[in-house]
Amino acid sequence: MNDTVRIMVVDDENTIRQGCSRVLTNRGYEVVMAENGRQALDILDNGPPDIILLDLKMPIMGGEEVLEITGARYPDIPVIIITGHGTVDTAVECMKKGAYDFVTKPFQIDQFLLTITRAVEKRQLAQKAMQLEQENIRNLYDLDLEKSRLKTIINRMANGVMVTNRNLEVVLHNPALMRLIEMSREIRPPEPITDIMDDDALIKTLQRIQAGDSPENESISQEILVGSNILRAISAPALGPDKDITGTVTVLEDITAFKQLDQMKSDFVNMVAHELRSPLVSIRQLNSVLLEGLAGPLAEKQLDFVDRGTRKIDSLLELINDLLDVAKIEAGKYVRHQVPTDIGPLIEETVALMLPRAKDAGIALTCSSRDLKPVQADPKNIEEIFSNLIGNAINYSPEGGRVTVSAQGLGEYMEILVEDTGVGISPEELPRIFDKFYRVKHPKTRQVMGTGLGLAIVKGVVEAHHGTIDVKSVQDKGTTFRILFPVIM
Repeated sequence: MNDTVRIMVVDDENTIRQGCSRVLTNRGYEVVMAENGRQALDILDNGPPDIILLDLKMPIMGGEEVLEITGARYPDIPVIIITGHGTVDTAVECMKKGAYDFVTKPFQIDQFLLTITRAVEKRQLAQKAMQLEQENIRNLYDLDLEKSRLKTIINRMANGVMVTNRNLEVVLHNPALMRLIEMSREIRPPEPITDIMDDDALIKTLQRIQAGDSPENESISQEILVGSNILRAISAPALGPDKDITGTVTVLEDITAFKQLDQMKSDFVNMVAHELRSPLVSIRQLNSVLLEGLAGPLAEKQLDFVDRGTRKIDSLLELINDLLDVAKIEAGKYVRHQVPTDIGPLIEETVALMLPRAKDAGIALTCSSRDLKPVQADPKNIEEIFSNLIGNAINYSPEGGRVTVSAQGLGEYMEILVEDTGVGISPEELPRIFDKFYRVKHPKTRQVMGTGLGLAIVKGVVEAHHGTIDVKSVQDKGTTFRILFPVIM
């Protein structure tokens, strides 16, 4: 919309045209003039003005005919009728036919300018409204196009998509969802989630998200069983323009095949480990007989070879035992006998057992505890956690280093810290240290032997006791493992 308002004065009297032009031009308006209706229509064809001042009585073509034509062609242009006292009734009739207002000759300048100002405001409001309407149409078109694209994408997804509103009613879904939840009937949105899904854990998760109990940028992943299918459901809040929770979005993925494959892998590892352990134990027993001289004396070189073979067998047995432990953890059968357990004495006993090894390595090993409450745990599993973490701390600390084990009560939880002044872990490796078979790569620790399963077992045991474990480390300064266990209140 141009800043300068363009006004066309249509009158057969030159004095009127010139007078209007002077008054309007001095006020910053652009003025074009026509001396009859025909000339006015020609000017209109070359570009319509913002306002028309139109005399009723003119030769060739009068104002009423011009009003009728402009009203049909340019309905948004305000037309102000110029009339004498004798034609006021005609001007009123013209207003009924679409004219905006009228002014009478001779003009009163203030009244004339006031009428022009009101007409300009009307024109500008009409143009603004038209612009907004066009923008709204474009926005609606873009929105409709975006909705169409979104619907196409969602409908073609292999994963199921389910969107609920504030009342936990399903308002959007795709065909994949129907297939995954094995539903044959049609879902008619909005339909309560309880009429579609009967998994209590998933429904409680959606209720918790809806209540705002989880961070807005965090998703919750869980596994649900639907018929013979195992689905992974990833749920997150749906946010409105003001970042308020307007519902939930859940994506469901069929992981049945992956679970079956994982079970086959676990069964295979379990079988191989069992099949290998029995002959290895027998071979080790035979080697022990040879080393103890029960089968006759051996030369020094023979003793050395048998001793080396025995150590290799011990390493293999350690790997097999770790593999079996991992298989039990994944099957949920590793932690069996949980009783009220005092962690303090377990820490002290484990540290006492590890002290000779620490002294041999030149490491100062200490422990402390305060404000401890019992935890529901399997003492044997807890000892394995401490043995693993303290052993790692000793292995990865240089001579003259320190390893400190501390435990303290923190309200509903117990915090256990295993700190060392060792080589540390790089930021790139930290996210992977609990992965199976992963070992930290460092030039100073190449001589450290291990299976890469210890920390995976520790994490599995901690989580089986409803605890959490995390790690902080600074390269060449040390590492701290932090465990939280819920205490018996």
